[in-house]
Amino acid sequence: MSKKCIAFLLVLVLVLSLSSVGFAATKIRISVCNAPTHPQNIGLEIFKNYVEEKTNGEMTVDVYPNSQLGGERESVEQCKNGSLEMATASAGPLTTFNSKFMVLDIPFAFNSYDVAWMVLDGPVGQKLLESCEEVGLKGLSFMENGFRHVTNNVRPITKVEDFENIKIRTMEAPMHMENFQLLGANPTPVPWTELYLTIQQKIVDGQENPLANLWEIKMYEVQKYASLTGHIYDPMPLVADLKWFNSLTPKQQSIIEKGAILAQNYSRFVNSAREEELGRLLTEKGMTINDVSDEEKARMRDASQAKVVEAIKKNTDPAFVDEWLKAIEKAGEDIKAGL
Repeated sequence: MSKKCIAFLLVLVLVLSLSSVGFAATKIRISVCNAPTHPQNIGLEIFKNYVEEKTNGEMTVDVYPNSQLGGERESVEQCKNGSLEMATASAGPLTTFNSKFMVLDIPFAFNSYDVAWMVLDGPVGQKLLESCEEVGLKGLSFMENGFRHVTNNVRPITKVEDFENIKIRTMEAPMHMENFQLLGANPTPVPWTELYLTIQQKIVDGQENPLANLWEIKMYEVQKYASLTGHIYDPMPLVADLKWFNSLTPKQQSIIEKGAILAQNYSRFVNSAREEELGRLLTEKGMTINDVSDEEKARMRDASQAKVVEAIKKNTDPAFVDEWLKAIEKAGEDIKAGL
């Protein structure tokens, strides 16, 4: 047999082998701290379906809920060092890597979802996502978590004075702690994975989280009062390993970016659509839920916001903080004007 025939047969065998085995799909693992029923996880299912369909299975997506791959900070760290493709995290843990995310820790900055979404989806919000590239991450979208509210076993929070001496669990975020200290409470940072046990053992009196999280970890079993302070709007940015993202084809990158926005918007829809129902369910489980008047929220804002903003400016770009605050003010004015 000639050398040409042998070479041809070798190539044919190789082609047949590849066609029978197939090319390995690109796997995308996403680490999430919340349960599968949380709005952001429901949104990420949209992401999974979109990416897998649009790439004809060339990319597969696996979402790991309940901190299976590590807590928020650990998961973002894994994305930075290249051992994980994607993760979501609250702004608090993200500030460890990118101080600009501290703007999301400004208390009482947003008074409605519409204002928050307009700012996050506008130029300054996209500028915040783009700044992730400075620290080796790719910011993709703002998955929904919702407005954070206070729960405790001491008393309902209806005015600033009610915070006095209440020991409140916060995220491991300096500006969250600063806010509650200024309000008169005693903030204590505790990881999300240890929250329920910490309250059950009465190490703290209370905590603060969106309604979806209260329901998800059965906070009604260990907390009596829920006060709708809405002190911080808390999105869950979806980030990726920048080197990994840049290694993808332009088409794959485009599909991931579009899928991330679809996931973001659907998570917002799910969260806002069921918040009223969650309030009813939490009440049925024994929690006493109270609103906080606009006047008292204004007093809370006056007690803490300016000093927190001052502290944030010492830790990140002050010009960006001013740009963020101006965007919030403009969004509020535009909405009032019906624009």
